[in-house]
Amino acid sequence: MRIMLIILLATLSGCQLLNQHPPVAEPEAEPELAEQVVLPQISESNSEVVLSLNDDAATLQAWVEYRASILDNLAAWREALADQAEPNQVQILQRIMVQLHPDTPYLTRLRVQMQLAEQIATLPPGLAALFSWDLTLNQKLLETESAVSALTRLNAQQHENIERLQKKNKDLQKKIDALTQIEAQLNQSINGGNSGRP
Repeated sequence: MRIMLIILLATLSGCQLLNQHPPVAEPEAEPELAEQVVLPQISESNSEVVLSLNDDAATLQAWVEYRASILDNLAAWREALADQAEPNQVQILQRIMVQLHPDTPYLTRLRVQMQLAEQIATLPPGLAALFSWDLTLNQKLLETESAVSALTRLNAQQHENIERLQKKNKDLQKKIDALTQIEAQLNQSINGGNSGRP
């Protein structure tokens, strides 16, 4: 179910990006200042994907493909990104996306959620819109997991209460049965004592 939600999210964000008007031409950044990362070839495709913090269509498509590849190769991406001692901004964003995977523990995703919110504020508008989907989806997923956890605790408490009340009910039933037997014995002895009188 979670994987389907993530695939749907990636598809919707890709469609949203296709419907946007092309950005107004801005002066190009100097090549040595733009951070770029060539992704390791984890997938079977031979095309080389370059991730950067630019706002052009090719970069946005590369991020969409990267996010989709996380679903199939989570362990490989975790391993590839874990080896980087001093990651640049692109690699930090890659790590955040890997850690947002639904298989990642709740507390890690909660911490990364805050990091992603900070990152989005510094990104160009197209990238910010793309990752806002991930931020929103993860927020909803965290809220749902929190609600499920709270309901599970409440269910466990109710189950304990039911067991306690059933035990108390059995004890009371035993006492009622004992009192009923005593009453029946008293009635027999009273009726038995009255049978000999005129």
